[in-house]
Amino acid sequence: MCESSLEFDACFHHEYNDFIEVFGSQPEGFYYDFEGKRLPYTPDAIVHFIDGTVKFHEYKPYSKTFDPIFRSKFVAKKAAAQSLGADLILVTERQIRVNPILNNLKILHRYSGIHGLNEMQIELLKLIKETGKVSVNDVAVKQSLTLGETRSHLYSLIHQGLIKANLSQDDLDFNPTVWFVE
Repeated sequence: MCESSLEFDACFHHEYNDFIEVFGSQPEGFYYDFEGKRLPYTPDAIVHFIDGTVKFHEYKPYSKTFDPIFRSKFVAKKAAAQSLGADLILVTERQIRVNPILNNLKILHRYSGIHGLNEMQIELLKLIKETGKVSVNDVAVKQSLTLGETRSHLYSLIHQGLIKANLSQDDLDFNPTVWFVE
């Protein structure tokens, strides 16, 4: 239900954010007052955090945020959102389209359909728990697996939250380090 590729890319960040309980695109809108008129507004997303807070998100290209009319309307929308008990947050592509993290989240999403653990993944979890931090290439060598097989198993485990990698710094297309989640 995303209306733009920027909104779509933001969803990857939400999906893998441990502080977000649930999020949705194009939630029920509300009205705001601007220059004597009552205008309808639908945020791009609603985000429910595990601490109970709720925030609306507006996604815009950075260049659009300098427009004086946009800025004035956004202030009015923000006030209306606060009257409903939620913040309205402006998020630009400079915050969303940051790599390697965005590319890493997209890679993990490819493995989101794999649920449960197979025998190899159980073996890999044991290896990683015993070894501590270990590179993907080292796991492949230790288990006599191809790099593709190793990535498939490990990235599914990362998606399931059973192991971790530094998604904001290590590029999953190369040789990231993974570790066991206690």
